Amino acid sequence: MKKFKLKFKAGFTLIETLVAVTILSAAVAGPMVLSIKSISSASVSQDQLVAFYLGQEVIEYVRNVRDTNLINSSGDWLNGLNDCEISGSAGCYIDVIKNPVTVTDCEVACSNKLKFDGTNYNYTSVSDTNFIRTVKITRLTADEAQIDVKVEWTGKYGAKTMTLQDNIFNWR
Repeated sequence: MKKFKLKFKAGFTLIETLVAVTILSAAVAGPMVLSIKSISSASVSQDQLVAFYLGQEVIEYVRNVRDTNLINSSGDWLNGLNDCEISGSAGCYIDVIKNPVTVTDCEVACSNKLKFDGTNYNYTSVSDTNFIRTVKITRLTADEAQIDVKVEWTGKYGAKTMTLQDNIFNWR
């Protein structure tokens, strides 16, 4: 009887191939998960940055109104912002892009979404955004007022709110 010698060719077995594919998949999946998380974080950060600038824009406008009133000696140092004072009001909308600037009392609740025209956020463009901005001004004394700006939006991970607060003074 002849003995047959089995010749094994050099190569990968099925188990070695499965182990190699598993290791390769793990090596690729880790960086992919990290990049997806980074993109999500960047999206959230972008919304927070836009909300901050929307709030700061209104605070700068209120300061400008105060300074203009004081320089021109036009009566009340907060003249033109009466609709934002919160004596029974829900606050106001201020469209700083519109010429002339409009200050509108919210009456019951501020729910007007800001719109984006490709350059600026305002209340007259066509394209709605997720941002709602509410401005409230409270006179603390005859020469001090508190500005509260609330920017609300719905982002990738649900509803978010950013509140900015500043105190301004009648510097005359």
